[in-house]
Amino acid sequence: MNCRKEIKNGETKTFLKFLFRFINVLPHRAALGLGALSGWLFWALSKRKVDRAEARCVSALGVGVTLARDIVRASYVNVGKSAAEFARLERLAPRLASLALIEGKEHMDKAVARGKGVLIMTAHMGNWEIGGARMVAEGYAITPIFTPQRNVGGANDLVSDLRASAAGMEMIPSEGFGMREIFRALRKGKLLVFLQDLDARKKGVAVPFLGLPASTAAGIVKMYRKFGAPIVPVLCLRNPDGLTHTIRVHEILSDLTDEDGNLFGFDMEKSLKMCNNILAGWVTEYPEQWMWLLDRWESTAGAV
Repeated sequence: MNCRKEIKNGETKTFLKFLFRFINVLPHRAALGLGALSGWLFWALSKRKVDRAEARCVSALGVGVTLARDIVRASYVNVGKSAAEFARLERLAPRLASLALIEGKEHMDKAVARGKGVLIMTAHMGNWEIGGARMVAEGYAITPIFTPQRNVGGANDLVSDLRASAAGMEMIPSEGFGMREIFRALRKGKLLVFLQDLDARKKGVAVPFLGLPASTAAGIVKMYRKFGAPIVPVLCLRNPDGLTHTIRVHEILSDLTDEDGNLFGFDMEKSLKMCNNILAGWVTEYPEQWMWLLDRWESTAGAV
């Protein structure tokens, strides 16, 4: 069985390498067009998943089915474009400064200046990969925290390799010995990236997200409590032209108080609610750029 998995993973990696090479020989607009078409086809051929995503959209945003369909379709198209951009990351690296403008850089500089490392909170919106690569190019020691996937040796390894070679990002697993690396990275003043919009399942804390209970990862608040590393929300949006991006760096979230006037981190649930409120605001404002394919509420099944 393990041998079969290794063969399958190897075949997947080989196919993706071929696909990446093909995308890289295309003009940029054509590559994004292909990515958009791939996203549309995935939307059109994934009726069961799309129906569930639309139902989540209706419940979470309170919109009608027709609008939810448009939002989810646009989300799939954005994911397709983002995948094409990621495949071209090495080619795009020299001109990232012109492709992605950074707004609110002073907030990040303020956080970095404290010398305790930084906890970046982001989500599967816009093109988070471009956002990370652009921040590295700006001189920030971006270090994504990732959850190891089952297909080690396949697509997972290819993605990690490209992040390292093209964007210069060091990856740290969220489990096992990765925790030691997280501690060391913060002591060195690095900027750890948390994708905070994932379902944390049994390990999470039930906190509302877009008005619906969602299992929310508590790691980012625990890290803040332990190390005092400031939490900075960062969003990378695709601009209306479809080609360029804007990275929005928000004010330091951990400097704010919760709904009861307590400092961030005092109450775990209320602090996580503050995190979710930031993310929910992004999704509400730019719903077509969030990855509705993710089932944010899967482990709180009664909510959707």
